[in-house]
Amino acid sequence: MDMVKIKSILFYFLFICLVFTNQEVLVKNFNAAGILDGMVSDKSNLSLIQLNIKNDSLYQIADSFFPNLDLINGPATYHRIIESNQLFDFQNYFNEDILVVLSQDYNLPEPSRLYWTETKQGSDPYATWTEDEAIEYTCACIENEASDCIKLGYDESWYNPFDYWGDACWDFMPPYYDYIQEIRVTVRGAQCDALPLWSESYMGLKDDDGAWSYDYELSINYTDNTYIVPFTFSNGFFMPTIGSDDNYVVDFVKYDFFYSCINVEDPISLSASNQDDCSSVDVNWELDPNAITTGVRLYKNSNLIYESFDLDETSFTDFSVSGDSEYEYCIEAINNCSSSNWVCGLGSVKAPPNQVESVIAQDGLSANYIEVFWDPVDRADGYRIYRDSTWLSIVYPHQSLEYIDEYIEDGEIYSYCIESFNDCGSADWQCDEGFGGSYLGDSNFDGNIDVLDVVTLVNFILSINEPTEIQAFWLDMNQDATLNVQDIVLIVNIILN
Repeated sequence: MDMVKIKSILFYFLFICLVFTNQEVLVKNFNAAGILDGMVSDKSNLSLIQLNIKNDSLYQIADSFFPNLDLINGPATYHRIIESNQLFDFQNYFNEDILVVLSQDYNLPEPSRLYWTETKQGSDPYATWTEDEAIEYTCACIENEASDCIKLGYDESWYNPFDYWGDACWDFMPPYYDYIQEIRVTVRGAQCDALPLWSESYMGLKDDDGAWSYDYELSINYTDNTYIVPFTFSNGFFMPTIGSDDNYVVDFVKYDFFYSCINVEDPISLSASNQDDCSSVDVNWELDPNAITTGVRLYKNSNLIYESFDLDETSFTDFSVSGDSEYEYCIEAINNCSSSNWVCGLGSVKAPPNQVESVIAQDGLSANYIEVFWDPVDRADGYRIYRDSTWLSIVYPHQSLEYIDEYIEDGEIYSYCIESFNDCGSADWQCDEGFGGSYLGDSNFDGNIDVLDVVTLVNFILSINEPTEIQAFWLDMNQDATLNVQDIVLIVNIILN
């Protein structure tokens, strides 16, 4: 009997068993997977191997001769870490199809290396594929222990049970890294059919072309299948893919990402301008040219205001500033997965000067002029003097802060105002009134204080005549806003003296 007839008979025998046998749903309980490094005692000289245990005979051989490998889940693909001096023993028992040496100089991830892990439920794949509708969102034979699963492959239809293939992939975005140390993938799931008795379920990795790379056979038992895999990515994503034509149920897919970061060096310096400009602050920094740096972030009062990946850019002009504030600027250098300490400095814009606190214009101390003087204020480049809102002159800080007004009229009261200024603006005016002293008591403004002025004042006090506003001011000798006998006495004293 030739092989074609044997295969046909076997096919129809299995077909009849599946169609006419009242097969109950197989319930599978979780079996903990064996450990990766069960044979390791000396962790300084290691090898990483892959064992393709495709049938029970191979499983019995491997389990008998190497029980510490912990192959407790039957035929499957196993990754194991062994001591390098044990490799020769394995090569004596297994050929190259069964034993694949993944690394003869393997290093375990160290605690100091960075570690990232992420888990996705079976029911949350990135994409699926089947031509025979051989995908269901169910936990089937592991529903007593799992939830949110997906079932891939043959779906118990009565015809053509061996051609129903389904696969699904899960997408993982790795964190920023400088070097990848190791990637591990764990698939928790089970093959739910009683027949066949071997595994028809596999895990691979999608590459940039979307093709299936590598082939790891999954255990038919409900367990964790853990593999140390190559650094294979699909357009920046790590994308393990699981396919089956025999009802493989995926509980979850997890990846462990061991990686390293190079710590970026701190910037050398940062400086910010102080009162150099009226509307902006210029910030400049210097980076270590030997550091592995990909960019910078600039903060103002702890808020991010600028980010750049052009290392030739070493300055920034901040226009969102006001003249009455001081700001703290801080720069940090960054690379793919780390950032430096902040280097900081203070900066501010130049503001208009403060208002002059007080102005004193003399009241009647001189007959021919009125002297005006005031105190200096911060940030003033100069002071403008106004009389009755008309600009008179400018005085600069290096000069005496006074102004003598020699152009005064008889009997006039003047309002003098000082305006401090710089190139960023000017402050509000500060004012005071002043007058010449020779006219105090001179009611008729003839330039003399005599008996006529006393008579005029008496007439005003007795309400015989009504004084004008100017007369009332100049005859009020003590400036108490009232014309009375005290003012008469003061005028008489001036006449007698």
